[in-house]
Amino acid sequence: MTNSRLSVGPPLPLRVYTRRPTRKLPFPLEEPRCYIFSRARHGLFVGVKALGLGPGAEVLVPAYHHGSEVEALVQAGITCRFYDLGESSLEPDEQALEALLNPRVCALYLTHFLGLPQDAARWRDWCDERGLMLIEDAAQAWLSSRDGVPVGSHGELSIFCLYKTFGLPDGGAVLSSVPLQQPARKVGPAVGRVVRKHGQRWRWFAEAHRRLRPTRDYDPNYDPEQDFALGTPELASPTTTRLLLARVASQRAQTIRESNYKFLLERLERFVPEPFRFLHEGASPFGFPIRSERKEEAIVQLDEHGVEATSLWSVPHPSSSPARFPRSTVLRETVIKLPVHQELEVRDLERIVRAVLAVAT
Repeated sequence: MTNSRLSVGPPLPLRVYTRRPTRKLPFPLEEPRCYIFSRARHGLFVGVKALGLGPGAEVLVPAYHHGSEVEALVQAGITCRFYDLGESSLEPDEQALEALLNPRVCALYLTHFLGLPQDAARWRDWCDERGLMLIEDAAQAWLSSRDGVPVGSHGELSIFCLYKTFGLPDGGAVLSSVPLQQPARKVGPAVGRVVRKHGQRWRWFAEAHRRLRPTRDYDPNYDPEQDFALGTPELASPTTTRLLLARVASQRAQTIRESNYKFLLERLERFVPEPFRFLHEGASPFGFPIRSERKEEAIVQLDEHGVEATSLWSVPHPSSSPARFPRSTVLRETVIKLPVHQELEVRDLERIVRAVLAVAT
């Protein structure tokens, strides 16, 4: 990469258009019941309905969440019963889960935060013992595995975000244990227009970053309702996402992301919140988290050093009550996400380290 601003999300490299399609796509893209929607939230909405979850059903959902996944569940008629995280880990607080159980609870919603795999095998057993379904949110954990098993393998329903992993125009994969009724396919532009839009897209982002404040949560124009909105469920564009996916999706990105995370963790561990300090082999980190008690100021200063940083899930879904979940609230108030993606080079990682150290002093 150049010395331009380092983005949190990976850019879609122009060389992708000259690549040959891969012969084998990463899990779960070649599984029989894998569907590619425009966005993962669309697949979640369609998926829970196919599983028979709707009005009258309740699902255990982490209080630490983005909000769009909660909205998809709410729009399906589901009641979310929120649980806090463990005292020093990202795993659910089992005692809190037990206290929430009642005859209407049908499923546990397990989120693999920032690509760091939860112990899904354990929670699969926990659900089986109680007659519950397991929904795995691997939106931030595509390409991750734990103990050699791909994340998303244990749930009746698992969702993955494709476009945020490789900079695609859209795309969210859903792996379902039951067939899904697919919505209308999104109509995509011709290939030539896709190439032109590719360049226009990144020029627009560059200009937008110069005009706007560096994080959505502190943008005075930020609208949580719009950010969480489900929209109309649709399949991914065939001439953009599906065409490009075979040319950009590679398990190699996981190796690079894991290596980048370790590089930053070795140098910046004291700034990393405790739950994010351990990296299981096979993780595909979605971002690198640091903690700051002056979150907004730190994000602005990092941006001045040419490093994009985003506020990680500062605004909860309105159906949640933050005051009831102190551990999740602390993460919302302090965690900042930095770049860790596969398009970074060593000099970029060193630049991130210098920026964090400069802001911290």
